[in-house]
Amino acid sequence: MTVSYTVTTVGDTTTVTVASTLTPPVYYFWYLDGQYLGMTEEATRAFNLLAGEQARIDVLDSTDEDFDPYANAPAAYPSRKTIFWIRSPATDVDYYRVEQQADGGEWETVETIPADPDAWSYSSLTERLDDLTTYAWRIIPVDVVGNDGTPLAFAAELIVRIPDAPAFAVTIDPDTSKITFAEAV
Repeated sequence: MTVSYTVTTVGDTTTVTVASTLTPPVYYFWYLDGQYLGMTEEATRAFNLLAGEQARIDVLDSTDEDFDPYANAPAAYPSRKTIFWIRSPATDVDYYRVEQQADGGEWETVETIPADPDAWSYSSLTERLDDLTTYAWRIIPVDVVGNDGTPLAFAAELIVRIPDAPAFAVTIDPDTSKITFAEAV
């Protein structure tokens, strides 16, 4: 399975067109940050990405209509993070303010979640995160009068969605014309 990609962007729409070396009929299996999106027989698909938003788009081509897109999926790339926490022991919490910090900058409110007296735990899914950026999150319970409670802070985390390619050393034996690839030290 070999495809080549052509990417065009107009506004918030990024269109990916692929060319397959396979003989038709060809089925294209599309992934966004490692998550399977679906199969098409068309070699073009549009994605809505905001300006500056980073995403990894993969496509696998196959002549097998019954190709298993989940068993053959590319490695997932953590483009978002789910933050989980347990409710505050305070009884007067009105809502939780979820804040995010990128590379040690200013804290930014990314979501507010109403308190539910019947809920034991909460979660928040971030927007897409930038590669090679260190993020930190904190949850601040806010009472019914608007006072901030004690923040719950999470350790900072470096997001690495697209790791560096391994370095290889190549040697050629002039007598046999044998080429050897070995991971560089």
